[in-house]
Amino acid sequence: MVSVLTFIGKVSGLKAASLHAQYLEEYIALARHLDQITVVTDTVEYIPPDLPPNLTILKTPKIKIPKIYGALKILNYALPPLLKLNNIDAVYVRTFSPPELAALWLASRISGLPSVLTIGGTWLFGKPYERPSVKKALFRWILRRAAYAATRVTLYSRYMLPEVRYFIPKLDESRLRIIHNSVRVDRFRPSLPPPEQWRGRDARRIFWVGRINEGKGVEDLIYAFARVAGAVRDSELWIAGTGERGYLSYLRRKCVELGLMDRVFFPGPIPNEEVPRYMANAAVFPYPSRGGEGIPRAMLEAMACEAPVVATSVSGIPEAVIDGETGILVKRLDIEGLAEAIKTLLGDERFARSLGRRARRKIVEEFSHEVVIPQIAALLRETAS
Repeated sequence: MVSVLTFIGKVSGLKAASLHAQYLEEYIALARHLDQITVVTDTVEYIPPDLPPNLTILKTPKIKIPKIYGALKILNYALPPLLKLNNIDAVYVRTFSPPELAALWLASRISGLPSVLTIGGTWLFGKPYERPSVKKALFRWILRRAAYAATRVTLYSRYMLPEVRYFIPKLDESRLRIIHNSVRVDRFRPSLPPPEQWRGRDARRIFWVGRINEGKGVEDLIYAFARVAGAVRDSELWIAGTGERGYLSYLRRKCVELGLMDRVFFPGPIPNEEVPRYMANAAVFPYPSRGGEGIPRAMLEAMACEAPVVATSVSGIPEAVIDGETGILVKRLDIEGLAEAIKTLLGDERFARSLGRRARRKIVEEFSHEVVIPQIAALLRETAS
């Protein structure tokens, strides 16, 4: 019998525009391979009616007192593993927020519970070699404590090791395991009907979705599109997701300066259940990350939908995007190279389609829930024993 405790920022359904719904999908799939899984959260928006009987949602109190909310959340997250509720055998941290990292560290040190920590990227902890703010310095300290305490640490790709070594210099690499990020290939698939916003108007749409911030390279994408727009008259750029209001305003001003406001669209957050329809009907899915990624989920989802992908060669991205085979790779910050790659895909539909078909095949074989979730379950069973 193996009972695992894990965490999620909030429990929500696929109508929410949030990754949390997809993490819950992972836990539901994981429950099929474990005896019991307890999911700790302080926010419940919607509980799917088809939760498996061996998956329990444990809601902790949410006390929003300014300045001490974070400390209270750490305490509330740490108590279930410290008390070994539901006879848990191991702690699994999937989304690596500071409260979850602190809970793993405390449970490992005080209760001696075995644990598995997934480091999906390093963006939360700032850029390597920059002087961190007090907040990010604290995040880095908590990350190191959790990583040193964890029984096993998983990464999406060995390409992530240089950045991970920088932030966690004393990590015992004998405890490392490589397990890819994964997606639901039954939900993210090609040949879906277009979204309502795209019906009745022909255009070749370049679609991007995610957290809109500097690290994602969204500004680089806008500058690249300025070079594409003149050459491909029926092209549009769609940038979906949320971001800080000030940064979004900055990007909109850039679009005005570049004369692109009638060609660049910011639809805001898109419900999870709608995202596959956008991806399956995109002419190109660009992912110009500046670094700090693992193997980005949105990129894998687009590949599963057979959307032609162009991405920067950073972190674990080359693990999935094989240049000229499952997508096109360009250098980080290479705006001209990004623009040329997008124009290539828009100008050669046969080549773009072949990349998309090979990309989906790779996702199904290496990055699908059917392949990856059993690997996570096996590691959790091994760790618990």
